[in-house]
Amino acid sequence: MTAPRDGAGAPRVVICIATYRRPGLLAALLGSLAGVRFREGAPRISVVVVDNDAQGSAAPVLERVRAAGFPFALTGLVQAERNISLARNEGVRWALARGAEWVAFVDDDETVSPEWLDELLAAQRRTGARVVSGPVRARYAGPVPGWIARGGFFESPGGADGSERVTAATNNVLVDAALLRGEEGPFDPRFGTSGSGDSLFFMHAQRRGARIVWAARAWVEETVPSSRARGGWILRRAFRVGNGALWCERALDPPLRRTARRVAKGGARLVLGAALLPAALLRGRRGAMRALWNVCYGAGCLAALAGYRYHEYRESGSAANGG
Repeated sequence: MTAPRDGAGAPRVVICIATYRRPGLLAALLGSLAGVRFREGAPRISVVVVDNDAQGSAAPVLERVRAAGFPFALTGLVQAERNISLARNEGVRWALARGAEWVAFVDDDETVSPEWLDELLAAQRRTGARVVSGPVRARYAGPVPGWIARGGFFESPGGADGSERVTAATNNVLVDAALLRGEEGPFDPRFGTSGSGDSLFFMHAQRRGARIVWAARAWVEETVPSSRARGGWILRRAFRVGNGALWCERALDPPLRRTARRVAKGGARLVLGAALLPAALLRGRRGAMRALWNVCYGAGCLAALAGYRYHEYRESGSAANGG
């Protein structure tokens, strides 16, 4: 499916945002969305915000944004059960019921660049891909140590524009609505407090033939609070990412398939990190953290093989932030 350019055939795009008790960040995101611009005709845009707070705490933000003249239709929903997959599914159901042709996802702690959506749509037109993903840049809320700023721990992996990927994330992605309609859920509620439910969906879609491509100029910025710009948080996230990756593979494959490969995958990361650690220490804190990241990633993989699932969002109280 290729998105048409403009006029009566302009693509109908719904931007889905899941949020949880982040009024200031949500307002900043909506403010950035109000400034998106297009070179060759704008799509037909609607925005749906799904509040994962049973108290509906996002409603005052939406009221203020509408009153300030937000340029697109803006709808607020509440998903009372604390589960990021259910919140995303609620937004998807709303989008599909209103005839969305494309669904874009972005996190509530991000702001988009003015050309963000235009670049996602342009990459889709060039490649014909059903999923287009873009980079996430870090914006630190306060001063951070130099080794963190230089380490790229909060940046998404790069890649050549138009290159293919095996998965994507809902922090910056454009999806063919038909692909969402064709999948149950589409996001698995079992991953609703552990994270990686978006990775599972896109891995499954890719295995079924959906192309995922990279749009290098479709960037967003993520606000990184001081509480996260620390070594301990970075290593816990590495453990969670490894843990989630293996739970995704377990969900995609029969229980007894590829067990040896999974053990090797997790063990290799752990051993690699441990082997690199002595030399990495000579390169300073950044090098040591890179090595330890691999150790924690591998440990997360092996923990998943043993049946342990790390519920990051249940523990952190941030059930609507990525993953």
